[in-house]
Amino acid sequence: MIFLPAIFNLFTSLLFAGIPHSQKPDPCTEAKAGAAAATLFAKDSLYHLALANIKNAYALDMKEHCISFGKDAAGNFIASSISNGSATSGKVPAIANAFADLHNHPNNLPPDAGDFYGLINMIKNNPNYKTRFVLTLDGTAYALIVTDIKNALTFIQNTPPQPPAFAGGPPGFPVTITDEAREMKYKYNCTDEMVLAFILEKYNTGVSLLKQNGNGVFNNVITTVVKNGSELVFSVRSCE
Repeated sequence: MIFLPAIFNLFTSLLFAGIPHSQKPDPCTEAKAGAAAATLFAKDSLYHLALANIKNAYALDMKEHCISFGKDAAGNFIASSISNGSATSGKVPAIANAFADLHNHPNNLPPDAGDFYGLINMIKNNPNYKTRFVLTLDGTAYALIVTDIKNALTFIQNTPPQPPAFAGGPPGFPVTITDEAREMKYKYNCTDEMVLAFILEKYNTGVSLLKQNGNGVFNNVITTVVKNGSELVFSVRSCE
């Protein structure tokens, strides 16, 4: 894929635009409660059973599968039946008092724009639906969590998703954000994980990207950038 120099220049000029960093909440503090909740639920036997069922289903057809989580009348955790998707997308099953879902990514990539927009669409009608777990092919677990419902709904209203880049694929970010993402990847060698974390914070989306460490703890992923002369230097860390 070819990217014109003009796009690179535009990206550099827009990189530090938007809300001044000093006016944004600390990303680690903002995601702390949601990260703790995701970590606690990921220890539950119901979550581990769903994880195993999705892995087993993938082994049979190499496609996406999804399970939703909710609560019964007594407040106990319950899980939906498993849904069977395609190689690039899936359907979230309905369940009573839903609050989260889990699906796998056969492409071995972290959460994408489709996961992000899908989570916000869920929270439009259910303010308790704040978490989307994603399992990659290599076993890495991520979670998208809603940390600020108002900001999330404002973002999706002002920045609606674009049509999928290919039939059956997930919707994408608008062209300007997609150009930033591509430049981060292809000029500055950022990973998809770094790109998404950066976009979520820069645009004040009210959503954070978490990654599970070897101890089973989910931590917020933070991508930072500094200017080194005429160059931009990106780095990633977690809120451990």
